[in-house]
Formats: sequence, structure tokens, C-alpha cells
Amino acid sequence: MKTPALFRLIAIALTAVVISACATKPIVEWQDESFSGPINNLLIIGVSDQETSRRLFEDTFVKELAAFKVKAISSYRLMPIDQDVSRETIEAAAKGQTVDLVLVTRLLGVEDVEVYHPPSYYPYNRSYSSYYSHAMQYSSPGYYESYKVLTLESNLYDTTTQQLVWSMQSENFDPSTPAKVIEQQIGLTIKILSERGLVPAKP
Repeated sequence: MKTPALFRLIAIALTAVVISACATKPIVEWQDESFSGPINNLLIIGVSDQETSRRLFEDTFVKELAAFKVKAISSYRLMPIDQDVSRETIEAAAKGQTVDLVLVTRLLGVEDVEVYHPPSYYPYNRSYSSYYSHAMQYSSPGYYESYKVLTLESNLYDTTTQQLVWSMQSENFDPSTPAKVIEQQIGLTIKILSERGLVPAKP
């Protein structure tokens, strides 16, 4: 006989799996039809007023791309954190560097989302006979749970034409730590770029 405690554990486990599976997902993506890559000699820009977060994002991205044999450089090595990210500042940073493309990632917004979990009913019967089991139920009450949803945008620019060639907006569901958001965002970006043939397969 399955106990109420077991049913609750199963429900909790399934909820955790769903949240984990949807932790970071793309919501919209665009690519210039004339741009086919491959991506190399890339300048990584993580727009943030927190220098530690910016450095962690950019350095982690550079390191992950290196595993795909893609050359990249962190922008903080060329641009101070208090400098606005604009066409002029990017051009100045890229000057003298072997940079073909610039990837800019920024936080667009943070939204608090409330999710209602309805009551759950489980069979509850301690006797050997199940004759009356249909009338005997164990119930856990419904409840609300709040989550934060981060919306991020990544834009890829061609330094020769100064045009946008690829863009993606994504959502991060209930982030635990900045480091986790960074890890998931970078993983998603590289995965999508690889699927589009813009980043070579991992050797």
C-alpha cells in the first residue's frame, strides 16, 4: 500500500524535476539569414553594474567557448565597468584587437510570479479490507508559491558591418545564485549557437 508520505514525496520530486527542466529556456530568437558563421574571435560583454558578476560571466563564457576551439576575450580587460556600452565604446575596445563579432548579454527585467498548487488527494486505508477505501482520503491543502523570473537578452553583432546578426531572449526560472544563472545562461547560449551551426561541435 502506498502511504500518504510516499505520495507527497513523489509530488515534491516531480515538481523539482519540472522546475529544474525549465530553469533556463529561450523565449524568442532571431538570426540574420545572410549570417552563417562560424563564430570566432569574439568579444564577450556582460552588462552589469556588479564588477564581480561581470568578470565571472565573461571569464566563464571565454573558458566554455575555448572548449569548442572558439577564440574569445572578456570585455572588462578592455572596457572599465563604469563605461556605457555603446557602438562607440565597443569600437574603441575592439580597436587593435582581432575581433570579428561582439556578444552583448544584459538583464532586461525581473518578475515575481506566484504559482498556485491545488490540493492533492491520496487514497488512505489502514485496514486489510478496501471496501470503504473510496470514502477514505488523505488531503494536502492547496498553497501559493512565489518565484522570480529573470529575462535576459543576448545580441551578436558583426564588427565589420556593425549590424545585429543574431539575438535571443531567455527566461531563468527561480534562480538560486548569480553563479547558477551565469552557468545556465552560458550553457543555453552555446547550445543554441551550436544547433544553428554558428559554433563548431565540441572536439
